Amino acid sequence: MSMPSPDAPDPEAPLEFWRRTPPALFPSMMGLFGMGLAWRAASDFAPVSITPWIGYCILGIACLIELFLLSSYISKMSYRPSVVLDDMKSVPGRGGVSSMTMSVFLFAASLAPISPTVATVALFIALPFHIFTTVLALTVMVKTPDGLVVSPAWHLSFVGFVVACLAAVPLGYTGLSVVILSVTCFTALIIYGVSLLQMSQTKVPAPLRPMLVIHLAPVSLFATVSMLLGYQTLALVFTVLAVGVAGLLLSRVSYLARAGFSPLWGAFTFPVGALSVALFLVSAQVSAFAWLALVPLFLVSLLAPFIFTRVLLMWASGALATKTGAATA
Repeated sequence: MSMPSPDAPDPEAPLEFWRRTPPALFPSMMGLFGMGLAWRAASDFAPVSITPWIGYCILGIACLIELFLLSSYISKMSYRPSVVLDDMKSVPGRGGVSSMTMSVFLFAASLAPISPTVATVALFIALPFHIFTTVLALTVMVKTPDGLVVSPAWHLSFVGFVVACLAAVPLGYTGLSVVILSVTCFTALIIYGVSLLQMSQTKVPAPLRPMLVIHLAPVSLFATVSMLLGYQTLALVFTVLAVGVAGLLLSRVSYLARAGFSPLWGAFTFPVGALSVALFLVSAQVSAFAWLALVPLFLVSLLAPFIFTRVLLMWASGALATKTGAATA
């Protein structure tokens, strides 16, 4: 009887934690960044005095956690690169992988005022990777039954480029930002139109309803980027639209959360933070928006840490990978 090689892996040994790193971590990670950016905007535009250190501390912690999560997922990909395609077979998985590169955009936006060099490097690493993940998402969707059915997660893949503008404009890449804003506005319009048509004809399953909140993010981001580029009238239009979408979603909270807590609740966080940032910036035109911005700031400050902590605990226990169908390397 032959003895096993001493170098052979033990099939009974537990997997290294990073080999089951789920992309579902990153929507909640974006929520932490959104909360930090909202507090940073509040320090400049809030109608009450708010120290900028709150925003900087939140963003500093978020940047450190982001590096840890990225290194874990990159380690997973290095073990078996095709695991990304496996992760993207489901709608939440595709949204999670897209959120991963979008979170790097937010990492760059967080560091832009402090370290423009690091922010620029992060921005131009994330841009081609987001293009790559979008191409992968299309490839997977074409080969998946009902894969081309439009969902809110499409915003993450096809409109998520606009998040890059939060770093690109402060870093001086205004031409690039104008192009991204123009293309993503057109893309989002198509997604909104098809989504409304589908919602009028079919019911959204309760477990997937939290993803409907993603619809709030594009209009909020368009308002912020338009304001950063100096398109004040356009920013005002997008802000009014964002407030309307937020009001509609707020009136349907029980409908959205009917299935109970799940990792998809991460979709409740970043869009709310993005709305707060937009309202604070546009308050330079309409001062009342500065008071209104305190509402989503308060909500994201409650939701983001709570949801992210729950998701991290699920990751640590292995439940997150199971519930989201994440592949194991």
